[in-house]
Amino acid sequence: MCLLKQVLTQLENELSISQTQILTIAALFQAHMEQGLSGRVSSLKMFPSYLPAPSGSETGTFLAFDFGGSNLRAAVVKLKGEGNYQEQYRLARPLSEPESGRDYRSSTVTAEELFDFLAGIIQEVLNNSPENLKLSSSTSGLISLGFAFSFPYRQQKLEEGVLLNWNKEVKTSGVVGEDVGKLLSAALMRRGLGNVVRPAAIINDTVANFLTAAYQDPTVDIASIVGTGHNTCYLEPKAPGFPTPIIINTESGNFSAAPETTYDQILDQLSDNPGEQKFEKKLSGKYLGELFRQIVLDFSQRGLLGRLNNPPAPADWNQPYSISGKDLALICLNEDSHSRLVPKEMDFALKYIINLLIKRSSRLVAASLIGIVRHLDPHLNHHHSVAIDGSMYKGMPGYAQELTTALSEALKSKASQVTVKLSAGGSLTGAAIAAALAKQIK
Repeated sequence: MCLLKQVLTQLENELSISQTQILTIAALFQAHMEQGLSGRVSSLKMFPSYLPAPSGSETGTFLAFDFGGSNLRAAVVKLKGEGNYQEQYRLARPLSEPESGRDYRSSTVTAEELFDFLAGIIQEVLNNSPENLKLSSSTSGLISLGFAFSFPYRQQKLEEGVLLNWNKEVKTSGVVGEDVGKLLSAALMRRGLGNVVRPAAIINDTVANFLTAAYQDPTVDIASIVGTGHNTCYLEPKAPGFPTPIIINTESGNFSAAPETTYDQILDQLSDNPGEQKFEKKLSGKYLGELFRQIVLDFSQRGLLGRLNNPPAPADWNQPYSISGKDLALICLNEDSHSRLVPKEMDFALKYIINLLIKRSSRLVAASLIGIVRHLDPHLNHHHSVAIDGSMYKGMPGYAQELTTALSEALKSKASQVTVKLSAGGSLTGAAIAAALAKQIK
């Protein structure tokens, strides 16, 4: 037991991010931001969203589509102004349907087949709209659609998104290198909706989070997702090539200048994308479970822990990514369901490891937020609101408090200038707001 305590102390030293380190990481993050903005080589891509912040007074009825994972979602969203909105009809469809054997994620599925499926969902939403949008469009013009598309894409105008590569187990052929806006428009044409619906804006989920939060609270100038994955965007007052402030998607998950442990290096080397998303791999839900699994296996193999449950745990412990962020939360909460993973005699040690990972994750996120705030306001003379969404921030015990503590420690007397709040979230609402803003810009 004494040896275990010594090794846990050593692990704590490796994973700890001191107050000084928070400020150092923040300064490096700020430097990478400014390099990316100026077009120099940087781990932060600093993609322009081509959108301003909403005022909260935007009104109208819009179509919204969210393609970000295993489920496709569409809705009619009515923006009422003064930060108020209402989803009037919402529909979700899975990309994979085991019962029918249909899987739109498969490489055997073509781009045309996938986007015809998307257009069919949009048509169903239109047909069931309480306001009968399809009928009203004949007199009021095209219905604007906002498209939340949460895969890596290159954007050169608001309604364009050229897919760089698939992830999240999607491998549909013929989409990489193509503009998903044009693919959707073509599918709508084939459905007879070309003169009814106009894809007006393509955004990612982080920008959607920003738009929803800022629509309700105009003081929001930064938004972040800390969930299965991680990313942050913010309102840039002086983006090169843009006369007015626009939202910049930092792609913060790719930040490369945070401290690393041996476990981080192993996880990165064994991942599907070595050398990429190194910041996200240290802090998001997808990777914290895997870091935890690797640490526990290492400790067990060194004789520091008792035998892992048998059965069925050995298959779980030896299977990469078999332990999720949700599993970590259940262990912390003493839920009965975690007993399949954790023998009771290991409970203290495993919770201690999880808490170290949670604390490091929250302090890394805090450092990145401080980097953005310092870029916007070097002396913190103004107030900044950060809207955060995601399963780690919302569901991991102690996470939100650790993040607040890290900000307070590092910012000291200026900590009150930065407010962190849980976002209302809502990629569909964000997509509708993007469509509304697109009409204003045009």
